[in-house]
Amino acid sequence: MYAYFLKLDYFSTECTYSPEAFRGTARSLIKDLEALRPSSILDIIRSGEDFVLKGDVVEKLPEQGTCERCGYMSSRSVCKACVLVEGLERGLPRLGIGDKGERRVRKGDEEAHVRPKKVVPSAALIDF
Repeated sequence: MYAYFLKLDYFSTECTYSPEAFRGTARSLIKDLEALRPSSILDIIRSGEDFVLKGDVVEKLPEQGTCERCGYMSSRSVCKACVLVEGLERGLPRLGIGDKGERRVRKGDEEAHVRPKKVVPSAALIDF
């Protein structure tokens, strides 16, 4: 709506992955609950407002700061959105996915973390 009213260029097509997204399942559940009991949405909101974290949990939470690039709130020096955009601009679309650029690979019953391989062009392939 923001882009529409400011007459900005935007894509209005739905993401191809959205049918499998979990948010659709959660949305359907909440709508079904609302059909059975109209006050269910307000009850969910109220329970979130009454939610209290214990002291030892609060100490483990990351401190909220701001992103060095865009200024939006982030628990890291550079927010995930800026990391993803940087990855797309550099031709590394998986840069911001996973923990510290790692990808998870399953080996047997345990999960191993594998650093992505750096692609270094060979001097024979470079045109001077």
